[in-house]
Amino acid sequence: MRLLLLWVSLVACAADDFDNIRLPDTAADLARGKKLYLGSCTYCHGPTGDGGKGADLSRRDLVRAKTDGDLVRVIEIGVPGTEMPSAWHMTRREVTQVAAFVRSLARVENSGTVPGDAARGKALYARHGCSNCHTLKQGDLYTGGYMGPDLSSIGLKRNAAHLRRSLIEPAETLPDDFVPIKVVTKAGKSIEGRRTHEDTFALVVRDFAGNNHSLLKSDLQSAVLDAKRSPMPGYKDKLSAAELDDLVAYLVSLKEPL
Repeated sequence: MRLLLLWVSLVACAADDFDNIRLPDTAADLARGKKLYLGSCTYCHGPTGDGGKGADLSRRDLVRAKTDGDLVRVIEIGVPGTEMPSAWHMTRREVTQVAAFVRSLARVENSGTVPGDAARGKALYARHGCSNCHTLKQGDLYTGGYMGPDLSSIGLKRNAAHLRRSLIEPAETLPDDFVPIKVVTKAGKSIEGRRTHEDTFALVVRDFAGNNHSLLKSDLQSAVLDAKRSPMPGYKDKLSAAELDDLVAYLVSLKEPL
């Protein structure tokens, strides 16, 4: 009981810690925040925060960071289950400086427009069987497959340029947690798909049909990872330039709340 009360107390203190945060606003703090951001965040979020592999930070309203405390929490702790890591290498002061710089990126409303027609893009999405691999959540309803990444909120996570590149060269833009693998068991069974879990003794592979296979490593003859191989075809020669615009416009429109 005492341990439970201690845990509740610690959680409450942690919440208050973030709730009471005020971001620094001096020129020196913003300059330091920019330097830290450029060193640690640009690979995913881009030098001006307009996204790419990571979320677009040039918006006024950030879905996971409605308050400054939320933003500091996301940077400092990361977002479990996503590609957003913790800033374990930064002090709290440095985290708040990065957060202040991120807020400065969003002070001007992003007025960029995406060419293409989202309605036509939705029809292309259906026609080319994208739902065979990708899940969409709209309201309380989930539709589609489970082999590929969930696209329900892809418009919040990726910018238009990254989405276009993903359609043209999918192997070059694989998410960090999407690792293609081919395993062969000692009994001669071959399974190709994506690795969804691995520990010292076992791994789980989701095959191209969406079925999960739990395998003991002691039962395997081989397990070959290929981080540059994508089961998704490239659409450079399958879609016209206008169709690519339409499909990108549809993907950008997918902004189911996280």
